[in-house]
Amino acid sequence: PIEIEKLPKPEIRKETVYRRNKLSVDRVIEYDAQTGDKLRVVHYDYFNNEKIRAIDEFIPHSGKKYRTINYILYKSIDEFDTDTGKRIRTINYDIRNENRVTSIQEYDTETGKIKKVTLYRRDGQTISTIKEINPKTENVIRWTSFRESQTISSISEYNAQNGRPSKTTYFYRDGQTVREVHNYNPLNGEWKQFIRYDKHDKIIETEVAPKYQSEQEKENIAQLIDSLYNKNLRFE
Repeated sequence: PIEIEKLPKPEIRKETVYRRNKLSVDRVIEYDAQTGDKLRVVHYDYFNNEKIRAIDEFIPHSGKKYRTINYILYKSIDEFDTDTGKRIRTINYDIRNENRVTSIQEYDTETGKIKKVTLYRRDGQTISTIKEINPKTENVIRWTSFRESQTISSISEYNAQNGRPSKTTYFYRDGQTVREVHNYNPLNGEWKQFIRYDKHDKIIETEVAPKYQSEQEKENIAQLIDSLYNKNLRFE
């Protein structure tokens, strides 16, 4: 990424654009006095001539917009791909504290839809939840929850087409060792199976929904046969 602050600062020429009443200011545009490229556009509130509504910022010596700072309701910053002009990220701040990040949205450059949302705790630094979204169907496909220590608490996976749950994995406090797995039918979201592990990855408890027990028995037999062949065991 380009470090804008380290680029040489050009001489600025300003242009003020008024609204139709010719009294209230709509925006103030700052240009590079030598090249004529835009550097900054300050947009003012419709009803308050002294209140800034948004600020567009451009890369010096290129004229390409790299971010917009919005002040409508709460502060947010939109970041853009300087080659395509498409929005790639939005950083949202607390309505009472414009220095505290509440969430970050990332966008799919092909569809322009949200593909990932990161939610932060009250400190504005530690992550609470990461939500991943299929930008074409707009369904959540993965939901990761974090403890205050920033280790993973659980991961829920969903069917991208219908949004139904397919699997939820819970972790021990280290955030890596699996504690429980809940499997679901991804077509209708029905609970199918529960598996519990100890801290050494050994299965200590299982349960299968009655509707899916015969299906699970078939899977168990298939796994047993695969295991026998993999170990090169023979039946006499």
